[in-house]
Amino acid sequence: MTHPEMNELYELYVLGALEPELASEIDSHLAEGCEYCVERLREATLAAAAMSGMSEQLEPPKYLRDRVLASVRPRKQSSQWLYAVAGLAAACVLLFAYSLWSMNTAQSLRDRISVLTQERDQLRSAVEVLSRPDTRMVQFGNNNAPRGRVFLSPDGGVVFAGSQLPQIASDKTFQLWLIPAVGPPESAGTFRANAAGEFVNVFPGPVNLTGINAVAVSVEPRQGSSAPTTTPILVVSIG
Repeated sequence: MTHPEMNELYELYVLGALEPELASEIDSHLAEGCEYCVERLREATLAAAAMSGMSEQLEPPKYLRDRVLASVRPRKQSSQWLYAVAGLAAACVLLFAYSLWSMNTAQSLRDRISVLTQERDQLRSAVEVLSRPDTRMVQFGNNNAPRGRVFLSPDGGVVFAGSQLPQIASDKTFQLWLIPAVGPPESAGTFRANAAGEFVNVFPGPVNLTGINAVAVSVEPRQGSSAPTTTPILVVSIG
């Protein structure tokens, strides 16, 4: 199945309403690290999160969780040995340069595949949390500020999705915190927004939500912090 044929299926896949045969087509693309499908599923997850507060809670199909819970051209011979030696030397230099380029390219591909795999797994975890009957939703923000929804499930975890987060330096990251009534904040993962400011952060459960009054976002060093080091740019009450 081609990508144009699949364009209308991603939303149904996220909602768990896609026929198993068609869903398996998307699953196979995800298993191959398909960047197109990962991005379309990211968009579909954001759309599902945006629409979740506009309809009644539906019992997800039983099969949803089972599916989600996935060289050198040689020179012409010369009669003079000097030209032959020079040609061989040039070929060695080119071969060495090609080897370095090949290693760098292979590492770049491995890094990209790793990123795609992480995004695929994150999207699957988000779909699972959105599908759980114990998940509750809290909406936040407005047109002039970061906005979105927080989905909380004691057994499934936390999904934080939305848009309009500001752009930050490449050596920084956003970090989500669970803020209790008493005690220090608990980290709920690091994430970055895309160029449009859209984001999806999944903190897989189970998670103890008892006594958690809010979630907050701060800007931290790329590796994250054990406690907030800057004033939160966003605080969402969930009490």
